[in-house]
Amino acid sequence: MRFLNVAVLAALAMSGLLSRPQLASADGDAAQGRKVYQRWCIGCHGDKETVQSVGPSLVGLLGRRAGTVGGSPYSRNLYEAGIVWDEKSLQRYLASPTDAVHGTIMPIGVHDTQERDDIVAYLKTLQ
Repeated sequence: MRFLNVAVLAALAMSGLLSRPQLASADGDAAQGRKVYQRWCIGCHGDKETVQSVGPSLVGLLGRRAGTVGGSPYSRNLYEAGIVWDEKSLQRYLASPTDAVHGTIMPIGVHDTQERDDIVAYLKTLQ
């Protein structure tokens, strides 16, 4: 019986039915994303109501080239990476900024996929 359970679990995992699907940010929850943003991001980036203290404003981020908000500190590597922020580039960068762009100033990432999805959904509301 134990072998059967292992075989069934293996078959489900290989079919993708057992694993949590990678959610696109379109599946994120903007209201939850606001809460996650307040925990992870607002201290450096602010939002519509809060002036940023360290990093650039993320209002209007989608479609903007990385490293182009005047008066904000950026690493040369981030600017030279030529990233235009979209859902895919945000997901990659938020997961691990230093892996996405070596030498970036942003020190930490958001490892939880759902939290990243929610943050991206919230960032869409800041357009």
